[in-house]
Amino acid sequence: MNNYNNDKGLDDIKAVEYLIHRAFYIGKSKDLSAIREVYHSMLTKFSDIPPYHRMDYEEACLHEEMFFANVSDYDYSIEDLRITMLDESSSIALATFILEYKGVVIDGYSFTGQAIKSRVRCSIICKKFDGRWYIVHEHLSNSSV
Repeated sequence: MNNYNNDKGLDDIKAVEYLIHRAFYIGKSKDLSAIREVYHSMLTKFSDIPPYHRMDYEEACLHEEMFFANVSDYDYSIEDLRITMLDESSSIALATFILEYKGVVIDGYSFTGQAIKSRVRCSIICKKFDGRWYIVHEHLSNSSV
């Protein structure tokens, strides 16, 4: 999977999986405008990196844009992905998984870098609006395992 631009024609479970991969693939593609395409305007988010408070859509998008813009050699993997439809109309989904990501955070002033590697537990709620899936809540927490 290397192109996450279109979920048309996919069943709901696959479409949600596709959306989740697309959200993290942005770090590789550097298509920062796609952040606002995967998140819905009603988004709330808790991150595994500062700030640790609940973020709304605008703050979360800015947070993601800044993170992905400052990380080079980014890569990720998703393990133990489980997607459950929460309603009979298949318009709300809960995804839980383990995310591993790594890269080099670049300090733009000194042009130095610091390697990062993290393993986080993720819970994501997705909702379908007008036939299209969006992330409406994201919670990432550090894992010691």
